[in-house]
Amino acid sequence: MATIFDGRRFAAEKEISLQNRVLGLKARGVYPKLASIIVGEDPASVLYVNLKKKAAERIGAELDIYKIPANVKLDDLILLIDTLNTDETVQGVMVQLPLPESLSSHKSQITNSIAPAKDVDGLRSDSIFLHPTSKAVMDILRLALKEQPLKGDPCKVVVVGATGMVGTPLVKELKSEGYEVIECNTNTTDLRGQSSQADIVISCAGVPNLIMDDMVKPGAIVIDVGSPRGDVDFELVSKKASFITPVPGGVGPVTISSLLENLISAC
Repeated sequence: MATIFDGRRFAAEKEISLQNRVLGLKARGVYPKLASIIVGEDPASVLYVNLKKKAAERIGAELDIYKIPANVKLDDLILLIDTLNTDETVQGVMVQLPLPESLSSHKSQITNSIAPAKDVDGLRSDSIFLHPTSKAVMDILRLALKEQPLKGDPCKVVVVGATGMVGTPLVKELKSEGYEVIECNTNTTDLRGQSSQADIVISCAGVPNLIMDDMVKPGAIVIDVGSPRGDVDFELVSKKASFITPVPGGVGPVTISSLLENLISAC
């Protein structure tokens, strides 16, 4: 039976460290503030930003929410971002995704308009910050390898959903740390064969129950980034893996604390 990762506990421990860093910043006259822009009324986006706001307040930081109507003009949205870019009291700027259909084709222009030093959500194509979900996965993986060391060097990692918003920076980060990475997606020929040979399986494809027990070799580390439902058949895979993240309560809470880590670093 696998070790089941407790993301809420892990994130809470991170927050204690962040609280101390915030106290140090405030002693120097720096008050961390994140500006989060929501375009439209997507319920999941509203819920997620409110969770971020509560977490920011727990560590002593601020999160200002800017709710913008879905029919906002592109130029007006860019103007708001430019204004926040030049606001010296704001250290981080993010645009909650997904965008409304009317703006989705302008996603790159919108995210790349965020000042590089304030792009704490890692949305720019050349961001200096690692996307918080990718950062969360890397932190969880380090813990997993500490608790469940794997044989072989380098470890073979399969990333399912390797070309997505999470997968792209994650693959880059894994390679930079020396992992052998196999990049896959839902259309990969012989996905089962690829994943069943991996020491580590990371799925961020957004397809519920995509990863079944016959796709995981005994003793593998399995990190499920699927949301709101997991990509992994948890009940079956947890009987074969050595370490597994649940959904909910796994990667999600750590993603929020990773965003706040980026914010504090931006300060």
